[in-house]
Amino acid sequence: MRTEESLALYREIGDKDGIAWSLFNLAEFVNDQGEYAKARTLLEESLAMHRGSGNKRGVAYSLFRLAWVFFVAQGDPAAVRSLLEEGLALFRELGDKGNIAHCIYLSGRLALSQGNTAAGRSLLEESMALFKEIGGQWSIAESLAVLAQIEASQDDQAAARTLYEESLRLVREWNYKDLFPSCLEGLAGVVATQDNPAWAARLWGAAESLRQALSLPLPPVECARYEHSVATARTQLGEKAFAAAWAQGRMMTPEQALAAQTPATSMSARPTATPSMKSPPYPAGLSAREVEVLQLVAQGLTNEQVAQQLVISPRTVDTHLTSMYSKIGVSSRSAATRYAMEHHLV
Repeated sequence: MRTEESLALYREIGDKDGIAWSLFNLAEFVNDQGEYAKARTLLEESLAMHRGSGNKRGVAYSLFRLAWVFFVAQGDPAAVRSLLEEGLALFRELGDKGNIAHCIYLSGRLALSQGNTAAGRSLLEESMALFKEIGGQWSIAESLAVLAQIEASQDDQAAARTLYEESLRLVREWNYKDLFPSCLEGLAGVVATQDNPAWAARLWGAAESLRQALSLPLPPVECARYEHSVATARTQLGEKAFAAAWAQGRMMTPEQALAAQTPATSMSARPTATPSMKSPPYPAGLSAREVEVLQLVAQGLTNEQVAQQLVISPRTVDTHLTSMYSKIGVSSRSAATRYAMEHHLV
């Protein structure tokens, strides 16, 4: 893994800033793989190093990501709140609107997890307004899905379905594969209550295959709601029919599963071993994230400003730029900007 190699090299040469950011990036990766204890250890070391060097931005990033790990792994809510409060205060000092929004978003999810729906909704709507202001499409899609959960919990299934469908529209438009499984699972929970448990089972089956293909395990914080919805649909449909529909879904792409709304969908849809989304036709094999970075660079943003806008670390921006430059055959920001304009990416 490149991040682990970078970390080893930074340790070898004693580059404390490089070590701290490599620890942060590695923690993000292992957290997505479900290795929460390891992510916590890495982030605590990153936080200590950033504090030691007086890197206020690094401290803020590490605090927020550590709060996130605690939250998804169902750690102590008081610890999550404390980490968020300190991180939010620092991001406000830095004027980092993107990460202010993320802290407010997570505060909203924390409130929801503790049964405070009114506060949760208010915080999520506040963060959504900020995300729209800075153009954070990923975060908007993610927030819509959480707002859908709120509507579902208030038994407004029609509103919940509309929000999930809007979230899925953004996920498909921007090719946000990592958000696809949770959106499919959320929509499945809603349609199961709308007397279509067979479709729900297909959606869950497709989401399960996609999680396996992307190595994205279901976060512990989502398990209780997920298991309750699945158990309810299984009871409605009957074990045999539910298992058959789930197996069907596992053989479908997410797009096929979304289209499989009828109670008796045939198995004629072409199976695929690794469900995937159709990628936008970006030139030179650029990924969606690389295009986002390129678009911001073309607008004249510095690496640090790009990091703030996309809510990633500056080191990660460097990695994307290196890969992007190699793919499009340029070596400067001005040449990259010309490329973006010539290929109508801006």
